[in-house]
Amino acid sequence: MTSLLEQIKQWHDGDEHQAIVNAIDKIPRPEWDYNLSCYYARALNNLERYQEALDILSEQKEKGKEDGLWYFRMGYALYYLCREAEAAEYFQKAVDYGDSSEDTLEFLRTSREEAEQKNNEEPEEAMAPEMYSQEEIDALENHIGAYFGKFDKVFHEIVSPDIHVDIAIIEPTPERDYYVLCTMGMGAHCMNVPPDCTELERAEILVCLPRGWNLDKTDEEIWYWPLRWLKLLARLPIEENTWLGWGHTVPNGKPFADNTELTTVLLLNPGAFAEAGRTCTLPGGETVNIYQMIPLYEEEAQFKIKYKAEKLLSLLENEALEYVKPDRPSVVPRLSKFI
Repeated sequence: MTSLLEQIKQWHDGDEHQAIVNAIDKIPRPEWDYNLSCYYARALNNLERYQEALDILSEQKEKGKEDGLWYFRMGYALYYLCREAEAAEYFQKAVDYGDSSEDTLEFLRTSREEAEQKNNEEPEEAMAPEMYSQEEIDALENHIGAYFGKFDKVFHEIVSPDIHVDIAIIEPTPERDYYVLCTMGMGAHCMNVPPDCTELERAEILVCLPRGWNLDKTDEEIWYWPLRWLKLLARLPIEENTWLGWGHTVPNGKPFADNTELTTVLLLNPGAFAEAGRTCTLPGGETVNIYQMIPLYEEEAQFKIKYKAEKLLSLLENEALEYVKPDRPSVVPRLSKFI
């Protein structure tokens, strides 16, 4: 198989896409793995057989849901099938999952513009993300600086389809020996909260990472996954028309990265900081709630679901609640022992 993959690369580099299709066609379909299917679909795209490529890629939806290249290839096929609005969604997902190449960004821009033209809408009006006003973002930044730490570094979002989510990077200090990363933009959207919980409709999320965390390695998932999850959580209420608040858990379905068995995030109040820091009041009087993202093991998440967050919190050590430790021990037994 290794020699075949090397040959596929040579054929691709030489624009011999039909040779790739011919070679893979000789392998029984049940023996195709994810990579082989994607290479086959890429060759079909390059041969302008877009619907066939789309069909092959769609079969790999579950395995491709966190792969930027899978989203790009889906978007590519959809774009050339004149399904520009759908293509734009996939190109945006490609960007969200780390594909920020010039080609991807150009396809994203073009597919959006063409979709907007079809709908006879002005691009700026149709695609304008929800954003804080300048006065509101100033208030939020001042609040973060006052209660979680001053910051000079910000991860700026390149493409913002719905909300604009930057991430403030607060450096470790002698008194607090870990990073604090906090979203700035999630709360511009009012979440779909229950009728009696309107004070919870705006939120931002933070995560704390140990001093040794390499924030420059954004191309390596062992370092990037907390940032990815801040962005995923920020958009989840929009995508699912729901809300996030204290005690909510969101599963990943598998470990976040190769160096950890943590699989799920739990949202709590930022317990290591002043209680007044949990809510930021905007100039118009609206409240933005700030939650901390705590990663859990699968058995801890199931324990929380069965026995509620308060009981799980009684087992977790302060250190686990203060900052992320990818290799910390689980605080509950395996599922079979308590279910």
